[in-house]
Amino acid sequence: MNDILENGEELRQNYVAILGAGISGNGASALLKQLGWDHRIYDEQGRAFTDEEARKCSIVICSPGFKKDHKWRKIAQDCNKKVITETDFASRYTKAKIIAITGTNGKTTLATFLTHLWNAVGRTAVCAGNVGVPLSQLVADGIEEETTVFLEASSFQSADFEFTKPEATLWTNFDEDHIDYHKTRENYFYAKAKLLELTANGLVMVGRTVNDFAKKIHYKLPVHCEVVDRSEVDNINFDSEHFLSTYPQRENMALAYSFARKEGIDDLLFRNAIETYTPEPHRLQKIGSVGKATFWNDSKATNFSSALAACKNFKGNLFWIGGGRSKGGILHEFASKIRPLVQHAFLIGESRQALAQLFSEAGFSSVLCNSLEEAVRKAFFTVTEKTNILLSPGFASFDDFKNYEHRGNSFKKFVLDLKNISSMTTPERLA
Repeated sequence: MNDILENGEELRQNYVAILGAGISGNGASALLKQLGWDHRIYDEQGRAFTDEEARKCSIVICSPGFKKDHKWRKIAQDCNKKVITETDFASRYTKAKIIAITGTNGKTTLATFLTHLWNAVGRTAVCAGNVGVPLSQLVADGIEEETTVFLEASSFQSADFEFTKPEATLWTNFDEDHIDYHKTRENYFYAKAKLLELTANGLVMVGRTVNDFAKKIHYKLPVHCEVVDRSEVDNINFDSEHFLSTYPQRENMALAYSFARKEGIDDLLFRNAIETYTPEPHRLQKIGSVGKATFWNDSKATNFSSALAACKNFKGNLFWIGGGRSKGGILHEFASKIRPLVQHAFLIGESRQALAQLFSEAGFSSVLCNSLEEAVRKAFFTVTEKTNILLSPGFASFDDFKNYEHRGNSFKKFVLDLKNISSMTTPERLA
């Protein structure tokens, strides 16, 4: 594969065009400044990328939010300008070891846990990519050669990778997601599989569901690929209350365990790291109890499979708060799968009407809510016995919130408000 960045001096004669002024675009800008390379940032809320701009630039660094059919990408291609990712660009300027991590669910947990484990045993490691900071920002800040970079790669990012060469790729699992972007499950799979091709002869480890789908579509995994089953971690005793004991985190920990053993980390060090690991916020996080209700924040569940996985962790009475902006996918299949797992559903966001209709047709009652706050209150006042109330939306947050963090923090605030109100005396409540 021809690496256009080999012609660095020639390319420097013109400026670099960066599409997107978000975290990725700003990271690329920081590295270009450090390299002394002229560049310009284009953003749909700011400066527009035109035919004239495309003709003058040397290459185009594109943020992952720009789909392949975006008009600005087409302008660049029509002007014969190479479009590359921020990660591809940054990888040319570092000798740090890159371990790529991808998957439908749990890739953030796997990346942050392995980073924690590496640092706990005295090895230097950082998270980058879809979690942490962009690789370009790390390189601009002066990452050391002996540092291991656990690079979380979303399908948006990996689909465009060409020059990044991971020393290993860990693919946690595979299920339906981002169909609005990739159009089909197969395209979504191939976007992630790009990492396997780029890893060349390096270590490749995948979860069981990845292997199953590869067989289904007759995709041939690399001959050196290792399929890891959750049984790999059966000898690690998890506290039943520990986040990493939940589904699908056990599968992800099996992958982490297998990789760690290959890297010479023994069981005792692995167990110690589990005990000291702090999960990322908004992932099956217990918020607290109010009366007979216990509230759980799983706002990071932005796809169907992650919401279903969260619900499967509970026994007894479960109220589900879900809905939001659709990412594609087969809605009636999701509705039929989640219905047996919950006793009541409180629906929010743009998808609430469609979900309510599907539930109604199946004879399952649900409650339409105009806001997350309303859902929290209605769920609480429906409780008559010990009940878990779970926010695990299964949809994107961008209809009512800035991102899933904003949604999760709002949920916590509404639960806290409810707790404060419930602790008041009757006269105080009336006031």
